[in-house]
Amino acid sequence: MDWIHLASTYVPANPDQLSAYDSFRLWADHNRAWILFVQLIIVYYLGFATVIRMPILKTLLLYLLLFVGALIFAILDVQLPVKSAMLVAIVILVVVKLRIKPERE
Repeated sequence: MDWIHLASTYVPANPDQLSAYDSFRLWADHNRAWILFVQLIIVYYLGFATVIRMPILKTLLLYLLLFVGALIFAILDVQLPVKSAMLVAIVILVVVKLRIKPERE
Protein backbone atom coordinates (compact mmCIF):
# COMPACT_ATOMS: atom_id res chain seq x y z
CA MET A 1 0.00 0.00 0.00
CA ASP A 2 2.94 2.36 -0.54
CA TRP A 3 1.18 4.04 -3.46
CA ILE A 4 -1.52 5.27 -1.06
CA HIS A 5 1.25 6.76 1.09
CA LEU A 6 2.31 8.84 -1.92
CA ALA A 7 -1.23 10.24 -2.15
CA SER A 8 -1.23 11.33 1.49
CA THR A 9 -3.51 14.26 2.18
CA TYR A 10 -2.31 15.26 5.66
CA VAL A 11 0.92 17.10 6.32
CA PRO A 12 1.59 17.95 9.97
CA ALA A 13 2.63 21.50 10.82
CA ASN A 14 5.71 20.33 12.75
CA PRO A 15 6.90 16.92 11.51
CA ASP A 16 9.66 16.78 14.14
CA GLN A 17 7.27 16.98 17.09
CA LEU A 18 3.97 15.20 16.42
CA SER A 19 0.98 15.68 18.65
CA ALA A 20 -1.46 12.86 19.38
CA TYR A 21 -3.81 14.30 16.74
CA ASP A 22 -1.01 14.42 14.15
CA SER A 23 -0.04 10.84 14.93
CA PHE A 24 -3.64 9.67 14.59
CA ARG A 25 -4.15 11.52 11.29
CA LEU A 26 -0.94 10.05 9.85
CA TRP A 27 -1.97 6.56 11.01
CA ALA A 28 -5.47 6.96 9.54
CA ASP A 29 -4.02 8.33 6.32
CA HIS A 30 -1.61 5.41 6.03
CA ASN A 31 -4.36 2.82 6.72
CA ARG A 32 -7.03 4.51 4.61
CA ALA A 33 -8.01 1.42 2.60
CA TRP A 34 -8.42 -0.79 5.67
CA ILE A 35 -10.50 1.81 7.49
CA LEU A 36 -12.78 2.14 4.47
CA PHE A 37 -13.01 -1.66 4.19
CA VAL A 38 -14.24 -1.94 7.77
CA GLN A 39 -16.66 0.94 7.21
CA LEU A 40 -18.05 -0.74 4.09
CA ILE A 41 -18.60 -3.98 6.02
CA ILE A 42 -20.43 -2.06 8.76
CA VAL A 43 -22.60 -0.23 6.21
CA TYR A 44 -23.42 -3.51 4.45
CA TYR A 45 -24.48 -5.33 7.60
CA LEU A 46 -26.39 -2.35 9.03
CA GLY A 47 -28.17 -1.34 5.86
CA PHE A 48 -28.39 -4.12 3.34
CA ALA A 49 -27.93 -7.53 4.93
CA THR A 50 -31.18 -9.33 5.54
CA VAL A 51 -29.41 -12.18 7.32
CA ILE A 52 -25.99 -12.30 8.95
CA ARG A 53 -25.20 -15.89 8.00
CA MET A 54 -24.42 -16.62 4.36
CA PRO A 55 -22.63 -19.47 2.60
CA ILE A 56 -18.85 -19.20 2.95
CA LEU A 57 -18.15 -18.61 -0.76
CA LYS A 58 -20.69 -15.80 -0.94
CA THR A 59 -19.18 -14.27 2.17
CA LEU A 60 -15.67 -14.46 0.73
CA LEU A 61 -16.84 -12.94 -2.55
CA LEU A 62 -18.63 -10.19 -0.65
CA TYR A 63 -15.48 -9.37 1.35
CA LEU A 64 -13.36 -9.42 -1.80
CA LEU A 65 -15.70 -7.02 -3.58
CA LEU A 66 -15.91 -4.79 -0.52
CA PHE A 67 -12.11 -4.65 -0.38
CA VAL A 68 -11.94 -3.71 -4.06
CA GLY A 69 -14.48 -1.00 -3.32
CA ALA A 70 -12.37 0.14 -0.36
CA LEU A 71 -9.33 0.44 -2.62
CA ILE A 72 -11.32 2.51 -5.11
CA PHE A 73 -12.67 4.69 -2.32
CA ALA A 74 -9.14 5.08 -0.90
CA ILE A 75 -8.03 6.49 -4.24
CA LEU A 76 -11.06 8.79 -4.34
CA ASP A 77 -10.48 9.83 -0.72
CA VAL A 78 -7.56 11.99 -1.84
CA GLN A 79 -9.97 14.46 -3.49
CA LEU A 80 -13.35 13.67 -1.88
CA PRO A 81 -14.32 13.25 1.80
CA VAL A 82 -15.11 9.53 1.49
CA LYS A 83 -14.19 8.54 5.07
CA SER A 84 -16.40 11.28 6.47
CA ALA A 85 -19.28 10.30 4.22
CA MET A 86 -18.96 6.66 5.29
CA LEU A 87 -18.99 7.71 8.95
CA VAL A 88 -22.16 9.74 8.38
CA ALA A 89 -23.75 6.75 6.60
CA ILE A 90 -22.91 4.51 9.57
CA VAL A 91 -24.44 7.00 12.02
CA ILE A 92 -27.61 7.30 9.92
CA LEU A 93 -27.96 3.52 9.64
CA VAL A 94 -27.45 3.07 13.40
CA VAL A 95 -30.16 5.66 14.10
CA VAL A 96 -32.53 3.96 11.64
CA LYS A 97 -31.84 0.52 13.15
CA LEU A 98 -32.47 1.85 16.67
CA ARG A 99 -35.72 3.56 15.66
CA ILE A 100 -37.18 0.50 13.95
CA LYS A 101 -38.81 -1.51 16.68
CA PRO A 102 -39.76 -5.11 16.02
CA GLU A 103 -43.43 -5.92 16.26
CA ARG A 104 -44.39 -7.56 19.52
CA GLU A 105 -47.40 -9.77 19.73
